[in-house]
Amino acid sequence: MKKKKNYIDNKEFEALILAYKENPKENEDELVKMFDLLISNIIGSFNFKIDPDDAKQDCFALILKIIKNFAPKKGTAFNYFTTIIINNLKLIYTKEKKYRLKIEKFIEMESKKLD
Repeated sequence: MKKKKNYIDNKEFEALILAYKENPKENEDELVKMFDLLISNIIGSFNFKIDPDDAKQDCFALILKIIKNFAPKKGTAFNYFTTIIINNLKLIYTKEKKYRLKIEKFIEMESKKLD
């Protein structure tokens, strides 16, 4: 059976994460490809109004920090990392939205001063 190109097999994903934890250099490239696919799929599916490249970079940084905390007995890799990525994207979106609102208020106040 041929795999779909946007599909992540959870067993393969978990095995790769555990292998990465044992030998990071040997498994890094393949793991980065899987996380890139997962992050891209989530960004595309939820249509967050954020810069996708910045968001992807931020998600990768977070994953590198927390990958050591993953334990298969606590849940599946796919669910664990999907939840972390979605929550991180929500946080990024909220921060950017608040920033945009501050800028808009500032511009509005400055334009009133000019009137």
